[in-house]
Amino acid sequence: MTQHERSTRRTPRVAPAATALLAMLISAAANADTVQARCDIYPKGQDRASAVVPCTFSQRQGYVAIDRSDGVRHELAPKGDKPGTYVDEKGRPAYRQSGLGKRGQIYRLADQSIYVYWDTAGLPDATAAAKGSAAAGAAAASPAMPRTAAAPPVPFDKTFALQGITFRVVSRPNNSSINRLEIVPSGLEIDNRPIAREIEGTVTGAEVADLNADGSPEIYVYVTSAGSGSYGSVVAYSANKRKSLAEIYLPPVAENPKASQGYMGHDEFAVVESTLVQRFPIYAPGDSNSKPTGGTRQLQYKLVPGEAGWVLKLDRAVSY
Repeated sequence: MTQHERSTRRTPRVAPAATALLAMLISAAANADTVQARCDIYPKGQDRASAVVPCTFSQRQGYVAIDRSDGVRHELAPKGDKPGTYVDEKGRPAYRQSGLGKRGQIYRLADQSIYVYWDTAGLPDATAAAKGSAAAGAAAASPAMPRTAAAPPVPFDKTFALQGITFRVVSRPNNSSINRLEIVPSGLEIDNRPIAREIEGTVTGAEVADLNADGSPEIYVYVTSAGSGSYGSVVAYSANKRKSLAEIYLPPVAENPKASQGYMGHDEFAVVESTLVQRFPIYAPGDSNSKPTGGTRQLQYKLVPGEAGWVLKLDRAVSY
């Protein structure tokens, strides 16, 4: 190449519009919400997790992607104007549900439910999983507990709706050992008066469901006590025959000697298909509060009629 050719050769210019578009794409990628998480996989109709795997959760402009370490990718596109309503990569409906509070999100897909936890504690050991050991398989069979619960909303004020019945759940101030819980129903045929009561602890989450499939939904409010034990409890009501609220009773774990063996709190609750699931770490003798070594116990409850209302009856207890 001659000196003249070198001197007259110019670097191609990038059009201003292209530069702006590139900057927008870079900015969008930088602002994408991407986090490492733990995914608990529940096949449809099952109340026991088939796997617990590391995953990457991404959300941008309403679109959600979940990349699981077992090679499965879920892509959800928003549908309509209702928040939490999607279609998956095959055009099937999918929904986001609450229930985990600030600990994560629940996605109901066509053939499975995915519980996405921001805390990755409790994931099976990667080396053991790679070797396909029996220990890794057992760990993957049931979700493990996060190390710490996220701080509850202050105050807690959310509205839940199902089958034409709405429940507004309010806890104030929701930052002390004693708080005031109010459940305000609407859509009941006879009595829509609010329920107000004091609770020992803070509301960390709530869910609406119809566990017994009778067309009358229930509201489940999850409460965590103050102190290092973080003992969990549930305040629940059923829209009894869609006419008025009837209380649902959950027997304390301590009333069941077998289920309560090694129990020292740190509960988490979630609606899984047709059951209410309670999970907690098992403490072996001599364990410190921060380091349980006995595994995890999962209690599964069915909603049944009681003598004076509704009862969550223990249906199954599994320890891992």
